[in-house]
Amino acid sequence: MRNAVWISFGVALILVNVIAEVGENLTGIHIHMLLRIALILGVTMGAFVMSGAIALVNEMDKEVPLSGHVKNTLSSDKKES
Repeated sequence: MRNAVWISFGVALILVNVIAEVGENLTGIHIHMLLRIALILGVTMGAFVMSGAIALVNEMDKEVPLSGHVKNTLSSDKKES
């Protein structure tokens, strides 16, 4: 998960700056660095949430149900032995 976040941070860092520079050359509209940083961090946080969700779903697939023969229950229906 950590690698996915770092990769998305690097890709966002490069792409946001390239798109902003190309857009400024073509249109003349300057995108302030604070907005660029906000976009980069937004993409990175989105990748962090999505990779965390994927990791949780993958861990859910590994779970197996209990056999139903639990001896140490704390419920009221436990019989004294």
